[in-house]
Amino acid sequence: MLNQPKKTFILYSLLLFFVLYFISILFHNDLWGNILSPIVAFLSSALIFISIKDTKNYKSYAILFFLSCFIWGAADLLWLIFDELLFINPESIPLIDALYVIPNICFAIFLTKYICKNHVNWNTYQLFIDIFAFCILGAVLLWSFIFSKSNIQFKLEFDFILIMIYIFLDFYIMVEISLIIFSKSFRVSISLALVLLGILIYALSDFYYAYLSLKNAYVPNTLIDIIYMLCNVLFSFATLYETNHPTPHGEKAGNELCENLKKPKKTVFLVILIFCLLYYFDVFDLNTLIKSVGICILYWVLSTNIRANMLDRLLLKTEKETNEYLEKLIADRTQELNLANRHLKEISNTDALTGLFNRRYFIHYLDSLISSERIKNFALLYIDTNRFKPINDSYGHEIGDKVLYTLGNRFSEYSSSSRTAFRIGGDEFAVIIENYTDKSEITFNANKIFEILQLPISIPPYSFTLTASIGISLYPSDAKEKNLLIRYADIAMYEVKSKSFQNSYLFFDKLLLEKSNKKYETEVLLQNADYDKEFVLYYQPQYNTDNKSLIGMEALIRWIHPQKGFIPPSDFIPIAEETGLIIQIGEWVVEKAFSQIKEWNQTYSMNLKMSINISPIQVKNTDFVDWLWKKMQHEKVNPEWIDLEITESVAMISNASIENIFDMLNDIGVSISIDDFGTGYSSLSYIRKYNIDRLKIAKELIDNIAHDENSLLIVQAIIMMAKGMKLKTISEGVEEDDQLEILKRLECDEIQGYIFGRPVPSDEFEKLHLNKK
Repeated sequence: MLNQPKKTFILYSLLLFFVLYFISILFHNDLWGNILSPIVAFLSSALIFISIKDTKNYKSYAILFFLSCFIWGAADLLWLIFDELLFINPESIPLIDALYVIPNICFAIFLTKYICKNHVNWNTYQLFIDIFAFCILGAVLLWSFIFSKSNIQFKLEFDFILIMIYIFLDFYIMVEISLIIFSKSFRVSISLALVLLGILIYALSDFYYAYLSLKNAYVPNTLIDIIYMLCNVLFSFATLYETNHPTPHGEKAGNELCENLKKPKKTVFLVILIFCLLYYFDVFDLNTLIKSVGICILYWVLSTNIRANMLDRLLLKTEKETNEYLEKLIADRTQELNLANRHLKEISNTDALTGLFNRRYFIHYLDSLISSERIKNFALLYIDTNRFKPINDSYGHEIGDKVLYTLGNRFSEYSSSSRTAFRIGGDEFAVIIENYTDKSEITFNANKIFEILQLPISIPPYSFTLTASIGISLYPSDAKEKNLLIRYADIAMYEVKSKSFQNSYLFFDKLLLEKSNKKYETEVLLQNADYDKEFVLYYQPQYNTDNKSLIGMEALIRWIHPQKGFIPPSDFIPIAEETGLIIQIGEWVVEKAFSQIKEWNQTYSMNLKMSINISPIQVKNTDFVDWLWKKMQHEKVNPEWIDLEITESVAMISNASIENIFDMLNDIGVSISIDDFGTGYSSLSYIRKYNIDRLKIAKELIDNIAHDENSLLIVQAIIMMAKGMKLKTISEGVEEDDQLEILKRLECDEIQGYIFGRPVPSDEFEKLHLNKK
């Protein structure tokens, strides 16, 4: 806010001058009281004026308070001029008295405007009857209680009439304040509380001023003037607070009886009873009682009449709206029934999000094509967008749905009489190309689909570019049944997806079917495998490079099926990870490896280290470390005997949970090796971040170390980096003497490979590597 410094200056100035004004009044200094009074009023109006620009809902109200403070300041300025400069009694100047009544008018306008804006559900007629009835009743009582007992006579003089206007406006103001405060919908805010408090104090002060004026007992620059000025200060504070803390305004009208239309009978009878008791105890005379009771009865009659009239209108309006609603409902229902069958048919065949044909219609359409005599052939393209799930996970399903909606529009534009697009479900689509000439036409359409997907999809503030994997099956060359065509296209699509997340397509062939069947068969065999009878651990030795002493071994799982024989780990480990069976297999490996290393180290009094491969699925399991620690305690295995080999891809995951797992593994005392280091996203960041003990240099680099200078330099850099970070290095896949000599020269710490021994069962390992020692 650009006006903030000005506001602050005026605010502190206002407080200073108000305090000075208060002091001058306390010390009965009329001159300074006359001087400071307009200054305080003008500062209040200035603070309100500057704040008006920064408020919206409060602007019209703030203008009224600006006018009240400014006019009060003008009246005080005129008082100063006449009293101190012209030496004329200001109380004899009608203009000054007239100016002092304008703030009352501003307050009355403010309260009326506030009620009209914030209580739109109030009945206007009842509101004015309430206000004028209570004002007249209050005036009667005030005259009877105070003025008549003070021997004040009614006069047709300007000053007397002006005081009567004061009194009427003050009653008007107090009644409106009472109505606002005691309404059910009243919600007080700081700014509104300050305003209502200021107006209430002002009105009460006015009553006292009117009494003093009628008694000719008013003395300027006394306590009552301080109270008046305090009200101006409160108005300025309220405006300033509203600027910084805006209050929402407004109340919606409903179709119910107005809030201020209540049954007045009990209230009126209670008030009349109170008046009778006051008359009985000689508080006022019979004339006053008659007037008061008459006003109450008139108020009751008018209020009852208005309430009855409004009830009739409300009932009539409700009945009319009900009839209109029923008529409209009947018309709408008739139209809905006429459109229902057609709409249901469209819904049953159309995807609600994209507008494309859905899976249900896709199945029906395939049946119709296969049974149609006009169709010689057709190609089924099964399409799956790559990495669509991260869009939903990162940006939300609403954004994901908008992306799919855009794709639906593009596929609709792409469709033609010979090309039909479908949404199968999720981010999977299908396209059927009818009566194609040759495979080149299908290839052309596959590339066209890639172009459709690669066009940026703009959903502000984001932009997405998608790729897809497409599997293609052909009718009738691949199959003549719809289920087989769908299955073959799906197999081809998933084969593409397993190899790359780039745009790629693949035609189905029999080799894919054999591969798919083999994978499924392996999965079934794995689910029914007897681990203790079919799985066995092989061990490959790990030797110190310098002294060629045995330092440990790596446990490698082998599967020997009773019927299928040896099944390579590369065939079943990915399936185990995909199905989640790797958790159980991994636990079996750990248990067997623990038992074996404990037996060997105790039997041969050695301190060998067992390297155990841990799957990424195991590492991401939050219970893995606890299970491992409990297993070590149960088997009484020394943590120093265990080395866990974790793939580089797991180490590259940058989140608190993975870092916590590394720390917990380090805390329990096991060592950690990064497997296949140098082939992935080798990064210094995670090496420095995690507690790692050893880098295992990948076999792909070791294979070419004697013939390829780049491989040699990479291995040399890895070893130098590891030594600089106080990490050990071990090279796997060492098979030749020249490889060993080079690694020895590069000061690689440990060696694993055929040069020292192949993976063998435990009894053979014991004969070759332990009994020999």
